[in-house]
Amino acid sequence: MALGCRRAMMADADLLWRWANDPLTRANSSSTAPIPYAEHLDWLRRRLGSETTEIWIFSDGGTPVGQVRFDRAGDVALTSISVASEHRGRGFGRAMLTEALPKVRERWGPAVRPKALVLDRNPASLALFRACGFRMVGRVERGLGRGAVVLEGTERMGFTKTTRSV
Repeated sequence: MALGCRRAMMADADLLWRWANDPLTRANSSSTAPIPYAEHLDWLRRRLGSETTEIWIFSDGGTPVGQVRFDRAGDVALTSISVASEHRGRGFGRAMLTEALPKVRERWGPAVRPKALVLDRNPASLALFRACGFRMVGRVERGLGRGAVVLEGTERMGFTKTTRSV
């Protein structure tokens, strides 16, 4: 697997919208409602113009396979990842996240630590983050009885210790 990686742009709006509205992606998101296209376009314009967001599109042999996004708030970069449904189960998630993590350090330095909120009922995502070196640091309730695990990048991954919670 030889992944290509590039920053997202407005030309990716349709692709990112389809990935965001994938039924499994919606089921494992904090909001399960489908995202209207116009709302997605507004959100994407704001994110692409923000100094606190980085979105990378990953491709295999020129075919887009997924995205990794980091939204920075202080010394935390909330991590989001999605793999296109037709490419799941083939190791792309781990390869994408492994490649994206050094980009966080390059962009914001080692004091900005990646964190992730993963719903309890999403064992594949929990396994992915753990395989990439994240450790569990807490739990939160996401509403409607949906608990989530808080995971964060570690010193072993090149990030300095933080004390801020998500």
